[in-house]
Amino acid sequence: MIKIPITRPGHRRLLGELLHLRRVVRPEVLEELQEARAFGARVDNQQYLVARERHAVLQKKIEDLEEKLARCEVVVGRKYYFKLAGFGTVIVIQNIDTGETDEYQLVGPYESDIKDGKLSVESPVGRCLLGHREGDEVTVYTPSGVRIYRILSIQL
Repeated sequence: MIKIPITRPGHRRLLGELLHLRRVVRPEVLEELQEARAFGARVDNQQYLVARERHAVLQKKIEDLEEKLARCEVVVGRKYYFKLAGFGTVIVIQNIDTGETDEYQLVGPYESDIKDGKLSVESPVGRCLLGHREGDEVTVYTPSGVRIYRILSIQL
């Protein structure tokens, strides 16, 4: 099984979400299902059908989170003594064409969120930035075209 890198805060967030679904949401859904079942498990009992569907969706979410957590490998610390763009680093990049600067933390695919400033190492931009140093210009082939970025700073 291929292990997916994740940071400690990302792992804690996934684990907290799983525990919330198991301990809070699941009992509520099961209670709704029992109430609906009291009216009979028939085709015309719409409340039962909705409760059963909600239970199936919840079970799928729980299974997905369990699978993600099983595949995760928490990456702690760095072995490098010089500044390289790598997993967990915070980098500031500048788009050469537009002059726009952005700051991202390179994280795993399960915790990436561009709006929050977290860029997946498996995205086209993330893959191209890995292993480069401050001042390097990186050419990225994205689905929307070719972009050139300059790495302004790297924070470990």
